Amino acid sequence: MKPMANAAFEAVRTVLAVREFDPRPLPEGLLDRIAESAHLTASASNLQPWHFVVVHGRDQLQELGRLVRTGPYTANAAAAVVVAYEKKSDSFAISDASRAIQSMILTAWAEGVGSNWTGFAGGLDGVRQAFGLPDSYDVLAVVPFGYPKRKLGLGRKNRKPIGEVVSDEKFGTPWKG
Repeated sequence: MKPMANAAFEAVRTVLAVREFDPRPLPEGLLDRIAESAHLTASASNLQPWHFVVVHGRDQLQELGRLVRTGPYTANAAAAVVVAYEKKSDSFAISDASRAIQSMILTAWAEGVGSNWTGFAGGLDGVRQAFGLPDSYDVLAVVPFGYPKRKLGLGRKNRKPIGEVVSDEKFGTPWKG
């Protein structure tokens, strides 16, 4: 019996980091879906300790490219999302915001739009200030979005064999799959 198609699994299976973007704008409505996918992501105790700033102006994207040491290519993206979390939140805030980032990445990828996580909790206070987030927030990441500049090998990933990272019932028991 042939397995049923699963769009979510296919996005997870094929998603790759994109650091070079072609200049095409994103289709109307896609930024709405990307933002909504973050908003709809599950959150511990439903606290939703996050805030997302959608950036699409060319000058603002270039500013992000200057501010994010690990993501200068953000300057060439069609858009980006600044992902922040409330400092006062419990220890789940970073996890919740991380889950929202993955939701955005997979939503975009399912429509042929690439992205990559840039920055990571620290060194992003300049982004917080430049984009008007209050002192009560920390910026976790900036996620640029755009069409890949070059064709990518969908699904070609360098991963350890599944048996090295997945056990059956107990650590060290080979996964039977």
